[in-house]
Amino acid sequence: MDNEELARRTVEIAESAAAASWVAAIAAAITAVLTIGLLIGAIFAWRVARDTLDQSRLTSKQMEQDSVEQTRPYVYAVLVPSLGGHGAWDLLIRNSGRSSATDLTFAVSEWPEDDAVTRTLRSMLEQPQILPPDTTIRTFWYLGERHDPGSSGATGFDIPVDITVSYLGPGPNPKRYVERFHLNQKALGATPEASSGVEMVRPSPTLKKLSELVQAVNDLRRGH
Repeated sequence: MDNEELARRTVEIAESAAAASWVAAIAAAITAVLTIGLLIGAIFAWRVARDTLDQSRLTSKQMEQDSVEQTRPYVYAVLVPSLGGHGAWDLLIRNSGRSSATDLTFAVSEWPEDDAVTRTLRSMLEQPQILPPDTTIRTFWYLGERHDPGSSGATGFDIPVDITVSYLGPGPNPKRYVERFHLNQKALGATPEASSGVEMVRPSPTLKKLSELVQAVNDLRRGH
């Protein structure tokens, strides 16, 4: 083999080696790109899975919260015209929720002068109670001015106060709910109240008794 042939083959071998190097480099580059793509895809898939899991947890928590809100007790305090007569007011404590309110307690911001009504209210409000759903407690709150002529002095709450209601909901780990209500009968204005209705000129004893029963039922229904 002469020198020219040797040189030619050397060049061919070098070109083949260079081509092989290029192929290897391109293959390595493609592999790197594919690896990066797979990594990016894996990261994207992980983020999607994470977001889906977070959304699922959020939805589950919201559904649980909605379930609690739908089944929890709702206790409120309000003043209504009293069954005791004109100018008097009753305290109405009602659970309008779907479960019992347990360990139900009340805190009054200020107490008026001591009398028969306030003593009874204090005794009732300071004792923890259980109030089933769709149940009402009704009691005298205000019976008129303390120094009116003929007054027994049993007035009750003749001052505006805040009453804080605290109670537990259902379940093995019950949540405590605390709400505050402002009670001021003077701010309620001309609130409608029951009246005796039309009096019959000559009612029979039966009609008179029925009229009294209807009036009593209507008075009671006003408290619900």
